[in-house]
Amino acid sequence: MACEKSNNTPVADTAAQTCPNPKAADPAKPKPCCVCLDEKASRDECLLLWGQDSGKCDDMITKYKSCMKGFGFSI
Repeated sequence: MACEKSNNTPVADTAAQTCPNPKAADPAKPKPCCVCLDEKASRDECLLLWGQDSGKCDDMITKYKSCMKGFGFSI
């Protein structure tokens, strides 16, 4: 069995090489824990001080969600 590289060159299957899983996550996409760190810290601090029900953190929550959406995550 042969796999295809991105340049469409066949590669022989060996124990060290396997066909890429098309359902696997994109390796170039960062993990959600590693993006929007400043927005997350501001949001978390506000929520700890004021709580979500106060409404004082809505703007920071929206900024965090927009930032995450920019990286392809939906919250």
